[in-house]
Amino acid sequence: MTTMPKKIEHAPAGKHLTLEELAAFVADAYAAGAHGDDVPTARLSFSGRLQKLVVEVEHE
Repeated sequence: MTTMPKKIEHAPAGKHLTLEELAAFVADAYAAGAHGDDVPTARLSFSGRLQKLVVEVEHE
């Protein structure tokens, strides 16, 4: 039986991602089973602002 990866996504509440928001993303990723070597991806706007952070967790 294969399991689907969990996708952990965070978007900044305002124009900029705060350290608290980044810490919450990391905590959620670890709580979902992410490992320290998992690589998050980001979506940026044309102006270079962070729109979303995503990590897919395939571990159990």
